Amino acid sequence: KFEEAFQKQTHVSSKFIGERRVKSRIGSRVSLFPSVKNQGLICLESNLELAHAIALERNEDVLQYRTQAVQIFINDRHFIIPDFIIKTLNGYEVHEIKPNLNTLSEKNIARFNLAESILNSYSIKFRTFDRTNLISKQDCILLSISYQRANYKIINEIDLEKADTLIRNRNFKNKMDLYKLLNANNLDLMIADYFIFYKKTLGV
Repeated sequence: KFEEAFQKQTHVSSKFIGERRVKSRIGSRVSLFPSVKNQGLICLESNLELAHAIALERNEDVLQYRTQAVQIFINDRHFIIPDFIIKTLNGYEVHEIKPNLNTLSEKNIARFNLAESILNSYSIKFRTFDRTNLISKQDCILLSISYQRANYKIINEIDLEKADTLIRNRNFKNKMDLYKLLNANNLDLMIADYFIFYKKTLGV
């Protein structure tokens, strides 16, 4: 099922269509995230899922990921459709995103524990996330902008190497300091966003 989910092609709209219709919840919003790793639009149900998608794009161990992509049966009649399935260098993972893991109902905890046990038997990791271990809303905005700018066009490898030499072992208070350094050396400011997003130059 996992391999089938990753082999599935995008819809005519460039979206990956999952097993469950993505819908907004109270206090959240549905969005389409243009994923470089997946080469298509990923449907997200909340800002927390957006924060997680950004983290996955930055994670060098992550090859691809999908949302609402598979049904995992926990008994003969019941199944869960996880928020994310991940294809990494070391195998598959399943990720669930919740606003607050400490407020999960006993029913949900039992379902997650059962799903984790089943997945572990197939050497698939099951992980849960909430606001406490996802990037903040403010950082999410910063990284979203840098992500879009860094992937607007292909960056010259020679310029990247030159920027790396300039940036390495330096500390920057904010992105404007980074912009100024690259501008002073006649380098495209998109390269600054590349280092902010992929190399975590600002420590975010």
